[in-house]
Amino acid sequence: MSKSADKKNLYYEDEELLEKFNFSMLKRLWFYTKKYKKQTMITIGILLFDCILALVPSFLYLLIMNQILPKDHILPQGFLTMTGIVLIAFFLLYLSRVICQWVTMRLMNKLGNQIICDLRKELFEKLMKLSFHYYDSHPSGKILVRVTNYVAEVADIFVFQMTRILCNIITMAFCFIAVLWMDARIGTAVVISLIFLSILMYQLAKSLHIRSSSERNKISNLVAFIAENINGLDVIRAFNRADKNEEIQKELCKKHVDALMKTTHVREAFFPLAHGIVQIICILVVYGTAYFLMVHGMERGLTLGIIVSVASYMQILSENLSGICQRIQNIASVTTNLERIFDTMDTEEEITDTDFAKDISIKDGLVEFKDVSFSYLRDTTVLEKFSFTAYSGEMIALIGPTGAGKTTIVNLLSRFYDIDSGKITIDGHDIKEYSLSSLRSQVGVMMQDSFLFEGTIMENIRFSKPQASDEDCIKAAKKVCADEFICRLPDGYQTRIDEHTSLSGGERQLLAFARLMLADPRILILDEATSHIDTETEQKIQKAIAEFLKGRTSFVIAHRLSTIRNADKIVYIENKQIAEQGTHEQLLKKKGLYWKLLEQGLQI
Repeated sequence: MSKSADKKNLYYEDEELLEKFNFSMLKRLWFYTKKYKKQTMITIGILLFDCILALVPSFLYLLIMNQILPKDHILPQGFLTMTGIVLIAFFLLYLSRVICQWVTMRLMNKLGNQIICDLRKELFEKLMKLSFHYYDSHPSGKILVRVTNYVAEVADIFVFQMTRILCNIITMAFCFIAVLWMDARIGTAVVISLIFLSILMYQLAKSLHIRSSSERNKISNLVAFIAENINGLDVIRAFNRADKNEEIQKELCKKHVDALMKTTHVREAFFPLAHGIVQIICILVVYGTAYFLMVHGMERGLTLGIIVSVASYMQILSENLSGICQRIQNIASVTTNLERIFDTMDTEEEITDTDFAKDISIKDGLVEFKDVSFSYLRDTTVLEKFSFTAYSGEMIALIGPTGAGKTTIVNLLSRFYDIDSGKITIDGHDIKEYSLSSLRSQVGVMMQDSFLFEGTIMENIRFSKPQASDEDCIKAAKKVCADEFICRLPDGYQTRIDEHTSLSGGERQLLAFARLMLADPRILILDEATSHIDTETEQKIQKAIAEFLKGRTSFVIAHRLSTIRNADKIVYIENKQIAEQGTHEQLLKKKGLYWKLLEQGLQI
């Protein structure tokens, strides 16, 4: 495996969380039931009633053994009546349990799905608020897995595990009370033996949680890598990287299988514990203690009915303890999902409204950068003590080498990132004084890669202004010369855009232009906005753009001379600073960096 492949794999192993198993996350999940308090209480109430019903048969066994069965071959008085009552009681008992279990299953499924919906909604809202720094450091595949697979699996924790464990614990408590009431000596022996079993279960659960955390991380890495490769398939084929990426995928897959097998080994230890060992130990303790008491002449008060009834209660107890074993196993596996879900929810929102932020209208569009310094990574500055002014209505063209900070400048103006030091103002107000919603509604941005959402063309244009009419959308499309190609489509403006819709890069940019024009922002940012549009089409929309830009402050990043030569100010950025600035004619006369680029015929 090459060093480059190793580095690639490291990128997909950057969030392995090996936290200890703790119940705080389960408590936090349970917090979501507060919204459905009444429904939760009804569900728990029916569960408790079912727990009580589960204990009645063992008491009936005591009644049958001591009161109904013949003694010395003599039937007790009222034998038939008591037998009939017991049979009816058994029938009503099991019918009631079936009804209770059916009702609780419906209620728990509904409650669980409501909670999952709330979780997914909260997680999505959080993702919409997180800064670009978060997305820069997390592969999109991993984020997608958290919102879909992980949240869906949490439903299993709540619906089939947590509530059932509560039921198991309550049933066991009732069993202990009943056994201690019937014979404290047998009950004490059972309690001591189960303490050791509980300790063993807890240790296995801790080990399973740690191994499951590693295994879940590995599958997350694998899914994220596959998702990235699907999205970048054209680049992979263009650079003949298929074989190399298959090697990386094979290694990630192997690591997942290895982690899965380690988890399976611990599950294999849980299986016999949950399916036999607990029951065997409970029965041995009951009958062993009873035998010890009889051998040593301590059988006073110990009847056959008590032994059978206690053995029955211990069977119920062991079944519930086994259920807890299985559910702890499942919870230990899936709580690693909760770790990652809550890890995202607890991520600090870096870009937020300040305490003094308010909705402010941009009137003139005077933009000033004052000694601005910024870095994406610590100790690696992109801009340093950067200052310049864009006056109201000016068109500013930003040019310079790749990585000089052109796109960074417009990202900072929209507060996609916050500056390290200095100040950015609009109309004399620090941009942090603007609420994010008011700032971004008045600063329109169009990037080089124009993203279109699944839906109709009309819906994509209207995306920037939901209240706009169809006529407004069509008018915006005509202004940027998009109406012509839209009308050629099978369903015109109602043509759906999805992965099967064939639109060129230029057509997509025209739709994005129409979307931006409909929003009618006061300040405009065009980042390589016409890069995919052919020269002929660009010439057609230049007039519309020029008309649209009148009276608006605009920032343009472009490589075409035709796009920037009419700018009011051309700003050449290099080495984290402004190297030179002026109009096209002024910079040509200066014969500096801008002039050299044009003389050498290089792209700007």
